[in-house]
Amino acid sequence: MRLSYSQLLKAAIEEKKITLNEISHEIEKLNGSRPAIEYLSRLKNNKISPASDKLNDALARVLHIDPLEFKTAAYREKIPLEILDKLENTINK
Repeated sequence: MRLSYSQLLKAAIEEKKITLNEISHEIEKLNGSRPAIEYLSRLKNNKISPASDKLNDALARVLHIDPLEFKTAAYREKIPLEILDKLENTINK
């Protein structure tokens, strides 16, 4: 079973035992800008669409998530369903 973007994010946060404030601070060290804790909370709780590639790369580094798996989960949620179905059918042939 594939985990959703928010499920991957939530599981990694729980496994690493890190706060959203600590994540935000670590991302600031990597990218020079600090995401709002409220924004990270909405990502984690599936209240908004997945983040940009830049933020996802930083989250993957901070949380030790496979960046490709994490971005793939994000794209699955961003790509319209009919296009995703076409891609999956093409790959499975």
